[in-house]
Amino acid sequence: MRNFQGIDLLLWNSFMGKAYSVSDCFKENGIGVLVRACKNEGFNIIIEDPARIDFYTTFTKNDLTPRLSELSTHIFGKGDIENTVSMRREWNDLQDNHTKIIKEKMEKYIEDLAQKISKNKVKVLGIKTWLGDRFAYSEKLAKRVGELCPNTLIIAGGPQVNQFKTHALEKSPFDFCIDVEGETTLTKIIHITKEMYCQGRTKSEVIKRITELAEAGEIFNLIYKDGNGTVKETPIKRLSLNLKPLPLYEKEDGKVNIAVINESSGCYYGKCNFCTHPNITGRYQARDINITLAEIKKTIREMGVGLFRFAGSTTPVSLSSRIADAITKEGLTLEYSMFVRAENRARERTDELIETYERIIRSGLRAVFLGTEVANNEILSKIMGKGNSVDDIYFTIQAIKQASYNQRKHLDVGVSFIYPCPIPPGSGITHEQVLEENLCFLRKLKSENYMPDSVLITPAAPLPATVWQIEPRRFGFNMPEDYLQTILRYEYELTKDPSTWPELNISLEGMKFMDMLKMAGFMEKKVREMGYTVNVSDEHCLAARSAGFVGQRGLEEFKIKSDLALLTTNYGFLRDVYQKINEYSRNLAEKNFSSTNKIFFVGGKAS
Repeated sequence: MRNFQGIDLLLWNSFMGKAYSVSDCFKENGIGVLVRACKNEGFNIIIEDPARIDFYTTFTKNDLTPRLSELSTHIFGKGDIENTVSMRREWNDLQDNHTKIIKEKMEKYIEDLAQKISKNKVKVLGIKTWLGDRFAYSEKLAKRVGELCPNTLIIAGGPQVNQFKTHALEKSPFDFCIDVEGETTLTKIIHITKEMYCQGRTKSEVIKRITELAEAGEIFNLIYKDGNGTVKETPIKRLSLNLKPLPLYEKEDGKVNIAVINESSGCYYGKCNFCTHPNITGRYQARDINITLAEIKKTIREMGVGLFRFAGSTTPVSLSSRIADAITKEGLTLEYSMFVRAENRARERTDELIETYERIIRSGLRAVFLGTEVANNEILSKIMGKGNSVDDIYFTIQAIKQASYNQRKHLDVGVSFIYPCPIPPGSGITHEQVLEENLCFLRKLKSENYMPDSVLITPAAPLPATVWQIEPRRFGFNMPEDYLQTILRYEYELTKDPSTWPELNISLEGMKFMDMLKMAGFMEKKVREMGYTVNVSDEHCLAARSAGFVGQRGLEEFKIKSDLALLTTNYGFLRDVYQKINEYSRNLAEKNFSSTNKIFFVGGKAS
C-alpha cells in the first residue's frame, strides 16, 4: 500500500434509479457542508450526486414511459369507469415491468460506480443514505466495492443513519457509520486513512486503529463494531451552529436553486411522543442571526439564489421574527419556507401573532408547515405529548392566514394529521370520533376563510427512539422483533396508492398496517371532498408558486402533474418546472443587485 495514490474521498448521494420526490433535485446542503470541510483540509474528492433532472431523464429513459404517461391521464383523470378498470390492470402490469427495467439499470449503475471507485483508487467511500430502496442500494454498492476495492474504507451517514443509529450497521456491509454530523469525524478518519496507507498499512489495520480510537473515546459520532462484532456508538458531539462550515455549492450543478439555511437545529419543545427529531438533532440550538444573514447574503451574491428553505425542525416565532427584522433592515429581497409549531395561548395572543407574522411575511416568508396531529385535546396530551391544545393550533393557523391577508401576500400553510392514531385506554374515544373531529376542525377553518393550503395525512408508526417505539404496548402498538431492520429498508412512496405498499408487520390496537393505510386513505378522500389539496409540503408549495402555479387550483395541478411525473418517470413537466424555479430564484437574487442596494453594490460595482 505504500505510495497509494488516488482520490481521498468519493461522496455518493444514494438514489433508487428514479426520482423519489420533487425536492430531490434541490440544493444538497448536507453534502455541501461536507465538501467545504473536506476542501478546507486539502482533500482530493469526487462528488457523485445523481439527483439532477438531466441525469434522471437520461437514466430512466425506456420504451414503457410513453404508454405509462398516456394511461395516467385516463386513470387519474375523469375517464370512463369501466375503461379505467381495464386500463388500471395494464397500468399495474406496466409498473411491474417498469420496476424490473429500473432495477436492471441500477444493477449496471452500481457496477459502473464500483468500477470507477476501483479505477480511481478511492481511499474512502462516503455514502449519504436515505430511506427504503436508496438504503438497499447503498448496501449493494458497499458490498460490490468491498469485492472490487478491498482497500477502500466504506462509511455511511445521512438521514437514515441519523435516525436508525446502530441498527444501520448491524446487518450492513459498511465499515463504519457516522451519526448526525460528519464534518469533524469524517475528516479525521480520512487523515488517519491517508497517513496509514502512506506507511504501507492495510485496510484491516486502518479499521483496527479507528476502532481503538473509538474505544478510547477519541472519535465522536462514530458507529463501529468492536473486536467481538458488537455494534457500538461513541458519544455524540455536535458542532455549535455558529461554528459549522457553510456549504460549498457548484454554481452550475444542475440543481434546483432553492438553498437550505440552518437557522436553527432541533425543536425547542422536543417532547412529542411520536417525533424522531430529538433523536436526530439533539438539543435545540438557535444560530446567531448575523451568521444566518451572512450566509443568505453570500448565497445570493455568489450563487444567484433567491429562494431558501429554513432547516430547523420548528423555527420559533421569536427567532423567525428577529431574522425577518434583520432581512428587512438589510433591504434584502428573497423568499423562503419553514416549519413552525403552534404557539401556546394563541387565542389570547392572536393580535400579537398576527403583527409578528406580518413582519415575517414582509421579509419574504411564503410557506409554512405545522403539525396538527389530531383535533382532540385528550389525545394531544396523553398520546401525542404535544404540549399544544386544539385551540393553540387553530388560532396559530388563523393568525398566520390573517397576517397574509393583511399584507396581501399569499402564504401557503400546510398542516399534518396522524390518522389513525393511538387512543387513550379507557377513554371511550373511537377512531370514527377522531376522524369526525379532524374533519370538523378543517371544516371550521374553511368556513371562517382560514383554510390551510395543504393537508398531509399519515398513519401512526413508532419511529426509532421515540416514546412510541420505546414503549409500544403503552400506546397499543404490536411490533415484531426485527421491526427496526424492516422499516430501515421499507420503501413507501406518497405518490403511490397505499394499497400497493408492502405489508409492514405491525398493528395498532389489533388493526393491521394495511387497514391503517386504508383508514388514512379514507380520511384523505374526505379531506379532498372538502376541497383541500393533500400531501404538499412547505418546500413543494414554495416550488409550485415559484414556477407560476397560482391559487388552490394551481397547487392541485402542480401536485397531480408532479406525482404523475414521478410515477411514470416522464420528467418533462419537472424539467420545465425546475427551469421556471431557477429563473424565478435568479430574478429574486438580481433584485438585490441594484445601485440602491448598499449590501451588494459599492461604487457602482457588485461587491
